[in-house]
Amino acid sequence: MSKFLLLLVAFASSFSRMAAQCEPQLLNCNATIQACDFSPNSPELWNETYWWDNVIQRHDLAETETDLMLLVQDTCPGDSLSVRCLLFLDLDFDGIQETVVDSDNPPAAGTVNFNNAGNPNYAGGTPRVFDERAVPVSQKWRFGLRPSVAGDISSFSLQWVNETVPTAFKLPELAYGSHKVRWIVSNKTGFTKTCEKSFVVKDCKAPTVVCLNGLSVNVMPTMMVQLWSSDFLQYAEDNVTQTGQLKYGVRKSGTGTGFPVDAIGNPVNNVVFTCAELGTQSVQIWAIDVAGNADYCETYVIVQDNNGNCNNTPGPIMACAKGGCGNDFLDETVFDFSVIDSFLPPLIFFDLGACGSINEILPPNTNVIITPSLDDNPLNGVSSFDIVKLQQFIDGVTPFSSPYQWIAADANHDNHVDSLDVLECKKLILGIYTELPNNTSWRFVDKSYVFPSPNPLSAPFPESITLNTSNLPAVTPEFVGIKICDVTCAGLVDFYDLEPGNEHLIGIPMPNSTHEGAMLPLQLVRAETVMMEVLDFSGRLLFHTETRLPEGPALLEIPASALPEAGVYVWRVRAGAVVKAGKIIRY
Repeated sequence: MSKFLLLLVAFASSFSRMAAQCEPQLLNCNATIQACDFSPNSPELWNETYWWDNVIQRHDLAETETDLMLLVQDTCPGDSLSVRCLLFLDLDFDGIQETVVDSDNPPAAGTVNFNNAGNPNYAGGTPRVFDERAVPVSQKWRFGLRPSVAGDISSFSLQWVNETVPTAFKLPELAYGSHKVRWIVSNKTGFTKTCEKSFVVKDCKAPTVVCLNGLSVNVMPTMMVQLWSSDFLQYAEDNVTQTGQLKYGVRKSGTGTGFPVDAIGNPVNNVVFTCAELGTQSVQIWAIDVAGNADYCETYVIVQDNNGNCNNTPGPIMACAKGGCGNDFLDETVFDFSVIDSFLPPLIFFDLGACGSINEILPPNTNVIITPSLDDNPLNGVSSFDIVKLQQFIDGVTPFSSPYQWIAADANHDNHVDSLDVLECKKLILGIYTELPNNTSWRFVDKSYVFPSPNPLSAPFPESITLNTSNLPAVTPEFVGIKICDVTCAGLVDFYDLEPGNEHLIGIPMPNSTHEGAMLPLQLVRAETVMMEVLDFSGRLLFHTETRLPEGPALLEIPASALPEAGVYVWRVRAGAVVKAGKIIRY
């Protein structure tokens, strides 16, 4: 063989190896597909009863032009490319791309083959119309590939083609949703590359909002005026979202950015102007569509006080509570201030302590209902001495000297004082009750109230005080607090001030229940040896002490060690001939 033929064979062999190793390059596989819709929805596309978008609540799916193109660079000598495009569509908005458009086997003109994604080679499916234009079938849009070559770079674009005019191409208008496209590229050597990209077709246009100008309002008797977004809105419209689905918001200019919402995400659709904001005030009126696109217009309102409602500013409102057994403040009282007015929704303020107050400025002619409450430590100040005095009153032996004693004695809250109340207080002392089932630990009454005689409970007594901000009193309203079942006013301190006659007085452990132990008050009429015991419910003695105490008041300690674990125990105290027992609870 001649040298020339040898060189020719070697060149052919080298060329064959180069062709076998040659690969086309997919240039834009990593590029993002932008499918952002700013156009009006077309009623001629994707509009049939079987299409349904639950977000915009329409059978007419919104759509926009979507550019699906692949760029391929092929420098392989004598090569030829084969390109296939698979478009996966989610047309029922369930997150599953159930419909496939195959460029190698495209659906009939004006249709897609719905729900064919699970079929072999994506065949079959249900033909559904997307092109509703009033044109012959031959002029309906269908899917097809449009190739183009420039040097060694080829472009392949999935487009709509008109069969009547094969040279007429148009970017496909795809319905909103989460879709993907898959490109499969192969050459004559059998080499294959695949490029797959997900993309979303969505609404990107904010609503158009047009404001009214020149609104002027007057401050109401509440010293404020409330305005709504609808007061300022001329109209709003959107390319996709129906008018009834648009949401509106309003805010004072310069007080925030973005669509105005409250702490839980609801639109803020009203603003309030007060006497401090007379004059021209700027506001923003916002509209937001179902896709979250929002825009606003800015306008102004002139706030006026032509009726002179801003002339008077009521000051703060205060009320206090003191115990009915003396002049001591009840430091744990909860005050409920309920603001009731025809121009305002009901507002409730709480304050805690011996006195409570509203420091907020309230409009004139506003009613404020003040209600104190205290419902803790039900056994504080309650002892068997109260039972004796209560029974003496029922038996007609010793009358009550104060109407507050009637309230304290009405343990079951039925507006009568009788043996049922004795039973309720006994259950409280013995630990059968941890609290009174039909009453609170304390009740309150307006100090200025004059009770009826001879039965103070024959008419309801005022447990709240109502004030009007246009006529605030010069003095602070005051309540009297009455401890239920404490008819002797025998709080821990007052216990020592009683005159027991010729017998020792034995109190009850405080606190009860307890976690750290308790103290038990005594008042002895003479020096005495006092015995204290703590037993469990089986009768086992857990604690015993005997102490010689002088005449007068004293405190006995029940240490925490006498109550070894959580439960109910029995305590017993003997002072001379006087013996008293009861239950104590450790938690």
